[in-house]
Amino acid sequence: LKQPFSAAAAPFCSGLSAQRRRLARMFGGASSDAANDASDEGGEDEDEPELPPVQVVRAEFRSNRPVVVSEVPVYVGLQEKSGRFFEDRGICPHVRYCWSRGPLVKPCIFHPQNASQFRDVTKTFQFYCSRECFLRGWHSLPKEHWNPEPENPGGLQDEEKHEWVKVAETRTYCPTLQDIDRPLRLDIVPLMEDGSDAKVGRMFICTGTVMPTPNEARTRRMISNGGAHLSAEWLAKQFKVMDWNVLADLYTTESQYPYCEKWALSWSWRKHLIIKELKSMAADIITLQEVQKDAFEDWFRPELAEMGYEGVFQPKKREPIFHRGKYTSEGCATFYKTTRFRKLEKFVFDYDKISLDLLSVRPQDAEQCLKRASKGNVALALVLEDLTLQPLHGWQAVGPSGGHKLCVVNTHICADPRSTDVKTWQAHLLATSIEQNGLANTPMLVCGDFNSTPDSAVYEFLRQGVIRDDHPEIQQDPCGLLEYLKSGHSLRLNSAYEACAGEEAEHTNYTEEFKGTLDYIFFSSDSLAVLAVSQVDDAATLSKDVALPSSSRPSDHVSLVSTFMFREECPPSAGQMSAAVSPYGRGGYGGGAQPSTSPGANGGPGGADSQVFVPGAHIYEPYGGNRWYS
Repeated sequence: LKQPFSAAAAPFCSGLSAQRRRLARMFGGASSDAANDASDEGGEDEDEPELPPVQVVRAEFRSNRPVVVSEVPVYVGLQEKSGRFFEDRGICPHVRYCWSRGPLVKPCIFHPQNASQFRDVTKTFQFYCSRECFLRGWHSLPKEHWNPEPENPGGLQDEEKHEWVKVAETRTYCPTLQDIDRPLRLDIVPLMEDGSDAKVGRMFICTGTVMPTPNEARTRRMISNGGAHLSAEWLAKQFKVMDWNVLADLYTTESQYPYCEKWALSWSWRKHLIIKELKSMAADIITLQEVQKDAFEDWFRPELAEMGYEGVFQPKKREPIFHRGKYTSEGCATFYKTTRFRKLEKFVFDYDKISLDLLSVRPQDAEQCLKRASKGNVALALVLEDLTLQPLHGWQAVGPSGGHKLCVVNTHICADPRSTDVKTWQAHLLATSIEQNGLANTPMLVCGDFNSTPDSAVYEFLRQGVIRDDHPEIQQDPCGLLEYLKSGHSLRLNSAYEACAGEEAEHTNYTEEFKGTLDYIFFSSDSLAVLAVSQVDDAATLSKDVALPSSSRPSDHVSLVSTFMFREECPPSAGQMSAAVSPYGRGGYGGGAQPSTSPGANGGPGGADSQVFVPGAHIYEPYGGNRWYS
């Protein structure tokens, strides 16, 4: 057993990860500046050296493990002679940059994502990231995985020559295949007025070893709803919808996800996994939550445009957050294939603004309610027109060019588990906004992260149109917010997974602190039929990664995928709905005032006499009734 690299070099910055500190010891450096995670290289002359126009005061990488073809994010702070500090984004003429590629650092045979720290030089001749891995390899590594023994005793030493090769002289750099398993070094050198290199004020920083881009996304089995939709004729009528909370980089802190490797939390790694999964599903419509504005502009929109998508982004109504050197925000983004759909209208439902309008009716306690209800959440609604299929019947919604109309709603509801009243309030605002904007009669998809489990008041309200009076979450109304609600809704929504698979996905959010279902694809069951849904991994599979996110799963949420088609038969009347049999398989028509699970004759708990709660109205009606309150 030997550590394959010498530690004769000068110390590097103390703020780096263990691997980066080791690389600094391996490859040398000058005097360190621990506060800035960088090193000064100034010499010592008898006379005070002349100061350059600017000096480097801070330099750091935003990600400690670069990824092939992904620009290495770097921050460089400079200081002028006058004392002014500023960030150089590559336009300062008084500084030059030089990128170098370091020696090969083999990865661990058991953990390819980790650089090796030890090598067995007597038996397996393999590389290991820890003593535990070395002992495991020594005792149990199959012989076919051993490296060949060097032909001469000096072979090992020859492999360890520390050479650096210049690869670029620009501020930015995208690693190539030749950089894999090698560290990168960035030298930042101030220039004198005559263009020569300054003797003081320079720094260098070193990355961990470069990683290849992630493997292709895993294939996922689709669960069919039965019926005749597998025929070639029906395949042409289908469209696929994908919903996913992709986890904004703003929230990927080590304290929030301590079980996940730091490099696996980095956006430079996760963005490749995310885009590969989006492309692999080949959905016609994609609804995403927690999309950062800069990520939408710089990554999602251009990457998906290459696949034929157009996208619309709507940030949450919150103050921008300073993150990685700039202010940014996150919100909802909806993409659609331009070969299948075109955008007709866009609606934004600002829950805070709607709350202000509704709560001003009772000014005596409106301030307290408004303060509690104002969370900055929004919903983005797009009205699309199908470019390939036209309605066959007069009762179907038709666009200006004669194609089917479809409304796609994308929302992210309040996440605070202590604010179930606010979640219910926002769900009510969502349904009310849809109806008041004349969208209720348009075939509809309501997708998103609802931060509510299937037994919540939010889920029951969206699915049934009303909430049981004895629902435990209705009892939790600390400031009387739910008293402002005056109506149910008549959207007749069903859940794609419940309708197709008979139950919701077991988990759509899987972290150490919470494991459960929070995300849904709802659809208007009187005008759309769900044909299939993608299988979601069970707990046994997800637990192999401890929790999400992980090195192979880039978000703490699991994506949902459903296939739909426009119904071709006239929907039954409300009175016939519960007895109707759908030709599209299990799930029926459902939605609206029709509950999906119940021992009662009409679907409600306890049968036709069961009572439901319409918040604020204090009027009760049996499940299955057609009366709505305003």
